[in-house]
Amino acid sequence: MASNIQSVPGPAHKPGATTPGGPVEKPAEITPEAGRRIDESIVAALCYADIFRFALTLEEIVRFVPGVRITIDEAAARLRSSEELRTVVKQKGNLYYLDGRDDNCQRRLDREAESRRQLDIALRRIIPLQGVPFLRAAAITGALAALNSPAGDDIDLLIISARRRIWSTFFFLRLWRRFGQNPDICFNVFLTEGDLVFSNRNMFYAREILGALPVYNAPAFERFRAANCWIYDVFPSYLPDIELQDCRLPASPRWRRQQRTVEKMLAGPVGDLLEMAVRKLQSRKLASVSPGASLTMRRNRIKLHKQDNRFPILDKYNQRVQDWTARYREAACDRPVRPA
Repeated sequence: MASNIQSVPGPAHKPGATTPGGPVEKPAEITPEAGRRIDESIVAALCYADIFRFALTLEEIVRFVPGVRITIDEAAARLRSSEELRTVVKQKGNLYYLDGRDDNCQRRLDREAESRRQLDIALRRIIPLQGVPFLRAAAITGALAALNSPAGDDIDLLIISARRRIWSTFFFLRLWRRFGQNPDICFNVFLTEGDLVFSNRNMFYAREILGALPVYNAPAFERFRAANCWIYDVFPSYLPDIELQDCRLPASPRWRRQQRTVEKMLAGPVGDLLEMAVRKLQSRKLASVSPGASLTMRRNRIKLHKQDNRFPILDKYNQRVQDWTARYREAACDRPVRPA
């Protein structure tokens, strides 16, 4: 994460939005009610990070502040001037955390250093993905994408395949993982270019989608994000992490040639038969060897999780928001009213 935070004038925009020409107007004064909403959303952003014992920079707070549209300048002003907010949110260096959670700062620094090391290694290890038939995009998700991965953690990938070839892509990726000796690489979610919309719309998925690192064919992954534009309603102030946008697989013409060659061989009816066969075999095998796992197996979508953490994480988040918002409001009630 960048440590030098740059102020962003004007309102935050969704990706692709444009700013009209002319001078930048001074932001309107924030009303007390709007200020309280911003404060509580800042607290909520830190509550989600606290589940993972992760302190946030100012830029990250704005990126993942839920439900309100604010700029970095506005967030900085609230963190500096709101007395009740400063009773529950503390700062150490350029990191912010909930009161009493200062150990999140050192943990974050340690995890970030380890994650950056792992990310460099992962990008070299998964270069052969470019040769997998029918693979159209890949993104690193989970703890590694958030730079909060401990040593020895798995590498989670979200995969987008060509239309009507999701099970073939799944099959070839499993072969690559097995014979390439990559047991720690997990393919958790498989989508196709023809079915990119998530029907489960919640903070967990919005956070995972926006926090993912598209390492192969970023334009295809951005089409996935655009197909799920509801994620920007959850996080209206989202700003891309410019630094992490540079995380890409080095282009490998050799692997890309191999991909094109195999895809030509499996075009048409031959590929259709393979898709049907591997779908039947793989879905039957997955159901038998993963009885306790969270599985979704459809013609155009595969989700594989050893344990579905969505609901436990959202439950913890809601409880933290309730508790810390109550502390914030308590501090606001205790604050003496200043004479006009």
